[in-house]
Amino acid sequence: MPQQQTNALLENAIKERGRIYLEIFRELSQRHGEAEAVSVLRAASRARGVAVGETLAHLAPRDFAGMAESYAKGADGGVTYATDIRRLDDACLEFQNMACPLKDSWVEAGCSDDEICTLLHCAAAWDEAVLETAGFDYEHETWAPGKQGCCRTKIMAKPET
Repeated sequence: MPQQQTNALLENAIKERGRIYLEIFRELSQRHGEAEAVSVLRAASRARGVAVGETLAHLAPRDFAGMAESYAKGADGGVTYATDIRRLDDACLEFQNMACPLKDSWVEAGCSDDEICTLLHCAAAWDEAVLETAGFDYEHETWAPGKQGCCRTKIMAKPET
């Protein structure tokens, strides 16, 4: 299968995941309130992130090039999220996702900026769990109205205690 076709399939699969997040969020909010919906979605995202983080633990504490390839760029070399590596050295990996199929699916569904920010907060629990479980310290900033691209992540070695 040509790479361009594979990338389109990956992007569509991520958008479908975004639509599922949205439907679950709305259903849980309607039945149990928004706070409970956020709690459930973050817990589910976190649980999956822990499992993924375990597969990256061999890269801790300082294989930032490995994290760039395995985590930041992912399966398609960074095409789907238009990953912009802003810093990669012995101290850290910092990158900005300039595109996000999850966010795009929510924009296409007519979500408000507030709803998109809430859904990104829920989805970010996955990233947080991946990085914590893998053994890294990090800063993770989700998109907000007026910001370019989507999430920004800085990965560093955990401070020695």
